[in-house]
Amino acid sequence: RDRVSTQRLNHLISRQYMEKQRLSEKEQIYEILNRLGVQYEAKDHEASPNMELVLKNVKLEKSPFIKNLLYINSKKKDFYMVCAIHDTKVEKTYWKQIGLGAGNMRLATAEQVKDILNVEVGSVSPFALVNDHEQKVKSLIFDQGLEVQEYVSFHPLVNNAIVELKQSEFKKFLDEYKIDIKYLDLTVKEAEAEPKEQAQKQAPKKIEKEEEEGITKLRIEYKKSENFSKWYSQVIIKSEMIDYYDISGCYILRPNAYNIWETIQRNFDSWIKELGVENAYFPMFVSQKALETEKNHVEGFAPEVAWVTKSGNSDLKEPIAVRPTSETIMYPAFSKWVSSHRDLPILLNQWTNVVRWEFKHPTPFIRTREFLWQEGHTAHVTLKESEQMVYTILDLYEKVYTDILAVPVIKGKKTDTEKFAGGYYTTTIETIIPANSRGVQAATSHNLGQNFSKMFDITFENEKKEKDFAWQTSWGLTTRSIGVMIMYHGDDKGLVLPPKVARIQVVIVPIYFKDVKSDDLLNYASSLYKELKQAGVRVFLDDTTIHSPGWKFNNWELKGVPIRFEIGPKEVEKNEVRSVQRFNGQKQNCLLY
Repeated sequence: RDRVSTQRLNHLISRQYMEKQRLSEKEQIYEILNRLGVQYEAKDHEASPNMELVLKNVKLEKSPFIKNLLYINSKKKDFYMVCAIHDTKVEKTYWKQIGLGAGNMRLATAEQVKDILNVEVGSVSPFALVNDHEQKVKSLIFDQGLEVQEYVSFHPLVNNAIVELKQSEFKKFLDEYKIDIKYLDLTVKEAEAEPKEQAQKQAPKKIEKEEEEGITKLRIEYKKSENFSKWYSQVIIKSEMIDYYDISGCYILRPNAYNIWETIQRNFDSWIKELGVENAYFPMFVSQKALETEKNHVEGFAPEVAWVTKSGNSDLKEPIAVRPTSETIMYPAFSKWVSSHRDLPILLNQWTNVVRWEFKHPTPFIRTREFLWQEGHTAHVTLKESEQMVYTILDLYEKVYTDILAVPVIKGKKTDTEKFAGGYYTTTIETIIPANSRGVQAATSHNLGQNFSKMFDITFENEKKEKDFAWQTSWGLTTRSIGVMIMYHGDDKGLVLPPKVARIQVVIVPIYFKDVKSDDLLNYASSLYKELKQAGVRVFLDDTTIHSPGWKFNNWELKGVPIRFEIGPKEVEKNEVRSVQRFNGQKQNCLLY
């Protein structure tokens, strides 16, 4: 007890000391973070008093570059700190969102910054708020673009160092100093902004109702047509498709997303087995020697390869690569297995993960450091057989997108500069996302020719008793398909799921009334639930009472459930359900019997 009391006393003394003095050294910020148990990474760099130099001198792995500005209200003499991703175009009208006139807002002078925060203009950051003992800074304002970022980074009182940390860790610092963040859309323009008083007059009842039901927490705050990237980030998080992980570019696939992958996996796996393809599994590690066997291949993947160099505290004798793809892992085995034309074809597939490391701006599902995929590899006697396999697989990939994900695709052939590294030619299916008019590579099927078989000595004796090299193919479909589906079908309410991949195809929502007995209503809904389940429909009965019907409607629309059945006393009386389709919002009453 004495030891705990002493620790607590030391903590209080340390905090009181920090609160009374004016901090100026980065080590003092590190001391605070360490005391709070905050996990962070600090890097020194050349002095960078402006954003141009920061972009030049600082290397960030996980966080976007953030600009930090201190404003003063010349009328009230209050200060406001504003933080946004460095290339965000900040519009002056955002001040109206907190009831301030834009005409009164000015950037603080160097003297004012020094007086309030005890730092230079180029070192402003939320960490400097520890020096605002008189609490002259009334609000810390983050642009909404930062709300979806997993990591943030700030100068620790000086502009020759940067601290990079997760937002959840940064919150420990904010909580300690009782600093609240206001998230505002700093990009709203004058024509889009609405005076506070006018907005309150136009829709007070609607706002009150939304707050009462908690709907605002579910709502997607960005329109797909206006800010596609922020819309996408919010949809995949709020619909519970993914969650962030503490390694940049890696994400947790939640059940709503993994169910879609399982559906793709089930269907595609059955299709390729009809072609005689069998599943196998090869190790995820590849030796440096094997990886470098095919020169063009390794050069194409070299920037993306992750290497294992240590075991515990000991260095490995030779580095081992984590597979970016499996040609160089599988083909030494093919060489052992093939000696005669009777040993061909080899038709193998594996469901696995791969790691491709080199890029700076990951996008969940679309571009990630680790992703799931199926990886097919075949070896044939003739070029004709290998070409037939390439285009058969391409047709199956088209079928995945059109028949399962309801996404149209275009089949084609890559140019020589775009083809698979070390391959003969590459075929592809691609789609266009209407919201941003960008093309996305959906899946590829490669004819490798005889290049790899020559490198790895995959030879056989043909029917003429002559030595020949195998003709090979490789082909892959990844979890990018989930992201493409979300981007293509999603709307301003959230996900729109095709019925074939929806974990829940129909949700039943009983609508309770205080003056109506709920037993008959619930029995009616339960009976419908049982019938649908027996018919093979993936159905869920949302009979909870902690949320209002309005909240439930918004929740299931956000998660993209294809059909919603609403049941109230009138529907029970008429033996009906109120049917609502997710993809077009069409509503109709349906007679059950």
